[in-house]
Amino acid sequence: MKKGLNISIPGWGQLDIRYLILDLNGTLALDGKLLPGVKKRLKHLSTIFERIFILTADTHGTVAQVFQNLPVQIHRIASLNGAVEKQTFIKNLNNKYCVTIGNGVNDSLMFKEAALSICILGEEGTAVEALLNAHIIVNNINDALDLFLFPKRLVATLRR
Repeated sequence: MKKGLNISIPGWGQLDIRYLILDLNGTLALDGKLLPGVKKRLKHLSTIFERIFILTADTHGTVAQVFQNLPVQIHRIASLNGAVEKQTFIKNLNNKYCVTIGNGVNDSLMFKEAALSICILGEEGTAVEALLNAHIIVNNINDALDLFLFPKRLVATLRR
């Protein structure tokens, strides 16, 4: 059975999401430490999505430790041209099956590529460029992840 989330949104169209792509710092973690509630949600979402990817420059050097024993695939990006590298990663996966979540300037190009992009207004702050390229803006990562655990929230937010 194919994993993924297939949602019909009035006036928007059909979303067929197979891949969840997440930024680390400022999105899933603060100062290199995973935010409360994230681990449990990622485990649950791994039963829904084909794959969950973490795209990170690993600013704090904690990515391996943070995601030890979690069902995610880590992809380290270069700190220079990280936005282009993230964008290319999404294109190579087939962007029409991707949802991206982040908060920084280096997330803005992948936001443009993805079928659905969500920007986090977290404690680290939010880059205006990322905000302007997102489809949805939420307060924190748990609110973002809950959109896929309760998909009618996506319908309510995105319907035209």
